[in-house]
Amino acid sequence: MPAGPHLRSIYEIRMSLEEIRDAIRFDDPLTETTGAGSDPAIEVVISQPGSTPERLALGLDAVEQPSDESDDGPTGEPAVAFEVPPRTTDADVRSALGRDRLHEIDRVFQLRGSDAYGWYTTFHQKRVQYGVHIPFEGILAFVVHALAEVNVPLDRKLDLAFHAILRHELFHFNVDCMAANWELATGAALYWKGKDRYRQPLGYVQLEEALANAYMLRGFKNPNRLLSNSGGAYEALKRFCARQPAGYKDGARYVRTRGDYYESYFGQCFELSDMYQHESSSTWTSPETLDALIFYPDLIRIDWTRCPVIIVDEHNLRDALGITITYFEMVKSIEETADFVKSYRKLDRRLQKLWTIRKQDLARSTALKSLDFKQWKTEGSDVYSVRLDGNYRAHLRYDRGRTTWYAEGIGNHKAMGHG
Repeated sequence: MPAGPHLRSIYEIRMSLEEIRDAIRFDDPLTETTGAGSDPAIEVVISQPGSTPERLALGLDAVEQPSDESDDGPTGEPAVAFEVPPRTTDADVRSALGRDRLHEIDRVFQLRGSDAYGWYTTFHQKRVQYGVHIPFEGILAFVVHALAEVNVPLDRKLDLAFHAILRHELFHFNVDCMAANWELATGAALYWKGKDRYRQPLGYVQLEEALANAYMLRGFKNPNRLLSNSGGAYEALKRFCARQPAGYKDGARYVRTRGDYYESYFGQCFELSDMYQHESSSTWTSPETLDALIFYPDLIRIDWTRCPVIIVDEHNLRDALGITITYFEMVKSIEETADFVKSYRKLDRRLQKLWTIRKQDLARSTALKSLDFKQWKTEGSDVYSVRLDGNYRAHLRYDRGRTTWYAEGIGNHKAMGHG
């Protein structure tokens, strides 16, 4: 189930699905959703791949892979930064949301669990924008409902809330891809038949929601860099899932990769894939020895760069709280300061060559694993750190007024303050 350049864009996959009768719908966009899937005017686009042939021609629908055999695909999570005014508190978040809005989100939570805070719209329809939609009010409400007892600053809680919601919804994208692969392999539509059968009468597929919560929890139990040092978020999220409705509340049961087949993440992902393929009207039936897991693009690290990810803020709550959301898809041009050049000239040729390569990588995508692109708050909210190799890093500063990037420092971890 490896990700990589062999994967077709969703645009191409959907074009092929249109050749299969009943695979694509034009009048039913809603699946895992609490919203309409439309795009309010105020939004932060994190990922917008595969929307037009022009983007395909420019290579913009997915992160381009390097020409060698190194594994330099996208990171497991996007490096989204939330900047919160120093005096803004959790109480301010509650006040901005208001009692009525919090009550309404909690009401939806009782019915739709984690999907009360964001939604995924399938690409098996062409009526509205497919992908993960995360309302800013959902992020704020998640902080209040799920992370209130987590002992980290508010900006960190917003980070954790965003990634928790994103991971849950990305699993639905993975199921979308899995069903599409079955359809392309058999030539028969099954996604909508599976949804129509298994989401009744509760309106959602219980096993799918359990696994979506399991994928969310797995990211916090075995965290990458972005989710580490999260102040007990994993235990808080386990308790949060346990309060959710049928299906959703079983997420913690399936966190383990292996073990008892009926209690393992892989085992139940197999069952879900098998459930969907049985809805095919094809006369072909898969043999019991076929590994149904191969139809998922990846189960360990879902490639978020293949799926549109949009934060929407139709109520302008960011301005009300003074919170800034920043995400940089790429860094195309960097000006080197005098201090940077001075440090750069002290490096050996290998490291100087690596800096040239990293600048080229940044112009492709900040999401590449080799870059380890991340905010470096020690030196300011607009400073970002980039990896050269295992022991050397460079620091970049973004000048918002001039919309210009400056390389300000380069050196080993100790010299750059990374310990």
